[in-house]
Amino acid sequence: MKRTIFFVAICIFLCTSLPSFTLAQQEEKAEEVKLVLWDAQTLTKLGDKVDSAVQEFMKNNPNVTVEVAHFEVDAYKTKLKIAMGGGTPPDIFQNWAGGVLKEYVDSGMVHPIDEIKSSMLKTYIPSAFDPATFDGKTYASPFAGLTGVFFWYRKDVFGRYGLTPPKTQKEFVNVCDRLKNGGLAPISLANKPKWPGSFYYMYLADRVGGSELFLDALYRKRNRTFEDPAYVRAGEILQQLVRSDYFIKGFNGLDYGAGQSKIPIYTGKAGMILMGTWFIGSMNKDAPDVLDQLAFFPFPEVEGGKGDPTNLIGSPGQNYFSIASTCKDKPNALGFLRDYVMDPSWIQFLASEVGYVPPVKDSMKYISDPLLQKVAQSFEQAGHVQLYYDQFLSPALGEKHKDLVQALFGLEMTPQQAAREHEKAVLAEM
Repeated sequence: MKRTIFFVAICIFLCTSLPSFTLAQQEEKAEEVKLVLWDAQTLTKLGDKVDSAVQEFMKNNPNVTVEVAHFEVDAYKTKLKIAMGGGTPPDIFQNWAGGVLKEYVDSGMVHPIDEIKSSMLKTYIPSAFDPATFDGKTYASPFAGLTGVFFWYRKDVFGRYGLTPPKTQKEFVNVCDRLKNGGLAPISLANKPKWPGSFYYMYLADRVGGSELFLDALYRKRNRTFEDPAYVRAGEILQQLVRSDYFIKGFNGLDYGAGQSKIPIYTGKAGMILMGTWFIGSMNKDAPDVLDQLAFFPFPEVEGGKGDPTNLIGSPGQNYFSIASTCKDKPNALGFLRDYVMDPSWIQFLASEVGYVPPVKDSMKYISDPLLQKVAQSFEQAGHVQLYYDQFLSPALGEKHKDLVQALFGLEMTPQQAAREHEKAVLAEM
């Protein structure tokens, strides 16, 4: 009798326990998920930080696997566009906000992050989300820093020629002449990807026509268009620089991603480069032995122009992460952005090792480097910060703009023709 009771008990145990164990296994298996993250971080230390954050996230979320892929910037933009068009984007993807992101939003391919935004605002400055907010919803969060475009130079090179940072266009031309006469290329530029040349056109238009010129022309205000005399004058000044032979040889065919405009600065063979604040991180990685000689000055004012010389071309967030609407595990993707991106160690990393001013509250407490403090001060003093045209405009208009500016640099069209073609492209999208 005892044996019978014991046998029945064993059977009951097995019948009640085994299904429960199997169900637990099934639930555990169901919880295993995979997220794919793409970014364009091959040229700076920021890619390493993304990797370390992902590893920490997976350590704390053992059922989640995050597959990371880093790409070169221009190749990445093309790959992401194809993936979006095919409806197969990565779950988490880098972007630069503005018009390109809005196009993806309008096509229904991006998931809003508003459910975590209020929590993130405890850390971020509110304006950091502005370029990624459309019709009251926010679709991305920054993972880099405030970036502004400045003229970078080496103090020892300027000192060798007895030069001081120019404040006006006339002074800038004098600096270029001194460097050229001394056997250096005054300005380093690699304009094959076209966006580096766009900085010149944007700044010159701002300095000549003022900060409202671009938005007035884009949104048809105050009878201004992209054929405004200020845009024509900007093109004329740009081509004067080209005709004066101030740029390194072959600049329109050189690749920024390959370092073809950075190396002349590192080696002291060129005087200046107009580039974003990410140049600090590039130099820290590629030429740390001369980093202490790096300095910058704002784009010079144009005599007689309407622009405020404190105005900047830049971004309050620079690089952003978004979540695709096709992501099958949005809670974990949102959790990664909320808890593992821009945590205190990330913020300190941006300030100490990448050379960014973090887009967070009380950013100055993280910054000890005098160069970055000067960048932060430039943002505090700026009368206006204009987001890059190719990011603010739709992708098609952004590409057309870059094509036209590259043609200006190549002396393939006149300033009047470039202004006319800009205007025609805008009208075609209206």
